[in-house]
Amino acid sequence: MHNLAMSIITGSQETEISTTYTQYNGTYFPYKLEVTYYPGNATTSNLGLPSSWTVTNYNQGHNAVVKTISEEIASGVAWQIPLLNYVGGVAIPLSTPPSQLPWAQQMGVKGALVMETQMAGEPLGVTLADNLLFATEDSLPGSIAAINPLTGNMVWYATGLAGQAMNNPIVWNGVVYVSVGGVCFTFSQFVHYELHQYNDIVRARNGAVYAFNATNGQLIWMRFTMGEAMPAPAIYDGILAYTTGGGCFVGLNATTGQVIWMDRFPGLMGNMASVNYYVMPNGTPLFLAGFTYVAPPYGYIIAVNGFNGDEVWNATMPSPFVGANTGLGDVAPAVDQNAGLVIDNDIANFSNGMIDMVTFALNATNGKPVWAVNLGRGPIPPAYKGGMPLIYGNVIYDGNPSLGTVNAISINGTILWKTKLPDLQTPPEYPGGPRGSPTYYHGLLWVAAGHNVYVLNPHNGKIMTMYYVGGRLGIMNPVIVGGTMYLSNSYGWVIAIPLSQIYPAWKS
Repeated sequence: MHNLAMSIITGSQETEISTTYTQYNGTYFPYKLEVTYYPGNATTSNLGLPSSWTVTNYNQGHNAVVKTISEEIASGVAWQIPLLNYVGGVAIPLSTPPSQLPWAQQMGVKGALVMETQMAGEPLGVTLADNLLFATEDSLPGSIAAINPLTGNMVWYATGLAGQAMNNPIVWNGVVYVSVGGVCFTFSQFVHYELHQYNDIVRARNGAVYAFNATNGQLIWMRFTMGEAMPAPAIYDGILAYTTGGGCFVGLNATTGQVIWMDRFPGLMGNMASVNYYVMPNGTPLFLAGFTYVAPPYGYIIAVNGFNGDEVWNATMPSPFVGANTGLGDVAPAVDQNAGLVIDNDIANFSNGMIDMVTFALNATNGKPVWAVNLGRGPIPPAYKGGMPLIYGNVIYDGNPSLGTVNAISINGTILWKTKLPDLQTPPEYPGGPRGSPTYYHGLLWVAAGHNVYVLNPHNGKIMTMYYVGGRLGIMNPVIVGGTMYLSNSYGWVIAIPLSQIYPAWKS
């Protein structure tokens, strides 16, 4: 049951339908949840986009390439929408230097860039499914929006979510799901830390999971969570799995929102490591997620049975490397279903402000380490401290935000090449990158980092071109459909760019 109010405004050009929700099933919301729908802005054409987007970056291997039957998208569409302006924030012009960002004078440009990503703009990339583009915004209260991929017109948006929406929306069966929660701790959590009461620590108090009708944004169900729910959930076989800052790993009926199973791992915190899955040879799905811990070993990847929630295995950073800081809670693991591997990336061996950036493989069935490689040592990056891996064919492509490099690693753990990205400012003065996974398309590797999109030869790492976008491309993966790239931006924008504008020779 919802308490709601609805209004319909019809103007000369478009109809606006506004719905306000104040509670769900007898529990009141901290903010008014307001959904604004413009039915005339949706395309009447079938774009041939997928009907589902079940994990971060579209699939288990994190390659965000989807098909379309739209001739316009195949040729390349161009538009920009200042999404933050719709949801109560300020979309900052993309040409603005970091020195003019909020808090830049107080925190310096590195801190301001991180704050803009974590507290206002979009950290992760967009979702394309069900004929729409979906994007979230961090600005409090959090928000989610659905945009016409052809025109960039707003179709609907929802504001007043319980916390920051910091991840990749998930779409399944006509429903879009978003989990929310912030990066902050209450003072009592620091007391627990000082007293070594690590298992009592809970990160943030403003977590929730929402299910909206993908077409018009109407609320279907919601659930508050114990601690933040920053990481994106995943769906397999109608089960929605998510993690929280209270150490919870939960499986819900994706249609009804009812709990199927719930695990609690005291002291562990879901961070930005979105949930993924691996299907065992016997057909049993394992949901996989990374968690942070505030003491050694600083984090775990945990695999649970997707049907009943039983823990199947847990793993830490493979030796001889020693995890550090946010540990395995930052980077969403990628899964190679065919090879039976889980691939992740983390910092290790912290000393005097320096770290090693390590990409490693685990056996997906039992969590045992298979290999680990050091991508290089450099200054510790702020906030999100790794590079989300992409698996394509028998190669893993991964970023090192400490050194500003893209790396290619064979499926057996051999480094094939490393490329330093030009015009990418790195720690300790800047946040560095790339953090989001690359995208493999049309025989090319497309990478978003800093304020540029880079196109690389995936076989030798040669840079083919560099295209200026502006703003900041944070934990951001390019989403490619036909001849169009879709990007989110920490400055509060969603952007569509023809591939021919980025790299005219992309088809050759």
